[in-house]
Amino acid sequence: MKYIYGLSVSGQSIIKYFFTNKVFFIAWDDDEKIRKKVKKIYNDIKFVHPNDLDWSKVTEAFVSPGIDLKIKSLSKSKKFKTPLYRDLELYSQITTNKNIIAVTGTNGKSTSIKLISDMLKSNGLDYYIGGNFGPPLMDVYNNKNISNYHLVELSSFQLEAAPSFKSSISILLNISYDHQERYKSLTDYANIKENIINSKEIKYRVISVDDVFCKKIHNKYKKLEHLIPFSINQKIAKGVSIIDDTIYDNYFDRKTYYLKEKNLSLQGQYNNQNILVTYIVSKILNLNFNNFLYALKNFVGLPHRSEHVFENNKFLVINNSKATNLDSSIKSIKVYENIFLILGGRIKSTDFSLFFKVKKRIKRCFIIGESTELIFSKVSNYFKSYKCFTINEAIDQIFYELSNFNSKITILLAPACSSFDQFNNFEDRGNQFKNIIIKKINNNE
Repeated sequence: MKYIYGLSVSGQSIIKYFFTNKVFFIAWDDDEKIRKKVKKIYNDIKFVHPNDLDWSKVTEAFVSPGIDLKIKSLSKSKKFKTPLYRDLELYSQITTNKNIIAVTGTNGKSTSIKLISDMLKSNGLDYYIGGNFGPPLMDVYNNKNISNYHLVELSSFQLEAAPSFKSSISILLNISYDHQERYKSLTDYANIKENIINSKEIKYRVISVDDVFCKKIHNKYKKLEHLIPFSINQKIAKGVSIIDDTIYDNYFDRKTYYLKEKNLSLQGQYNNQNILVTYIVSKILNLNFNNFLYALKNFVGLPHRSEHVFENNKFLVINNSKATNLDSSIKSIKVYENIFLILGGRIKSTDFSLFFKVKKRIKRCFIIGESTELIFSKVSNYFKSYKCFTINEAIDQIFYELSNFNSKITILLAPACSSFDQFNNFEDRGNQFKNIIIKKINNNE
């Protein structure tokens, strides 16, 4: 018997697959509204709370990535040695696709997947995007999708419990401080990220060497064939690098390529990782280089990732609500000058000392969320800061302050915190920010 715990989109995709293939299972979600919604679709479904479950009869349990595998209600599974998996494991067990391109990293996963998909499209190749970005993985089978390439974005939560995972190309972008509410340490988190490349069946391993943890992982596997290191900071003798919009390829053909044009959505050094791994994938697949350049030129950025909202001669508005950790916030700040920064939410780290290095770029800081007081105590010595508590108050204060500046200002939402204190998710936070900003602009015209 199978068990499904957590009936979000990934859980519901597993339900659909099991029903279609007549696999017997029991399910549960802690949210009664979700259970009622699912019951309306699948009238015959049986719900059992994990505390009331006969674990001796469960052969496999598929747990939503949003649920910590170490919670008390799942502890009985250990007694009966019942494996706890994510949807990635079920996908990996049944897939026959030989062209899986998988991407993970603390930051940049979705943009890399999007850029790779654009590059495949420019070459006339078909693909399915699933995982952390896009529809759930099992929908490729529920919808009978027959695309040649599967582009899979993987979070650390998905990689925690998927021993059957394999791919043709696995990409590890970066590792920095994140999700420490779920992991004992940053090392523990890095070990989970390593799961994207540790299968013997993976053909190509593409790994950054620009941070301590990725470099350590690279060194561990450096004797393996088809290990491709990349860097956005330095040239690599046997790898691929990008410096000042120039690709130095010392792995495939030992050539240098100057990138003449790229879309504004790809500005900022941190986007060079996305560009570089897309280039590497194009070389592995032996695709047309001009089509890679076309993808860079015509790339349309994803919402809430350094999204251009509005611009006039007085200010530029950038929505980077996806900047849910310190590293991604700092990277986006480095792109702009004269910044009015909106910071805050539910903190993931209490160390805001990195903001000292970018303090000259920030003219004012407007702090929101449940951690307002703590964050204010950390950053108010670096730049003039306001306790705003809500995004509405922050925007009101921003427009009041704008009158005191003659130079053009960048209004940047890069919170460095999760959104779950005041919003449903980072998308909700970004959408509310955009709506309030646009309304304010229209009222002031």
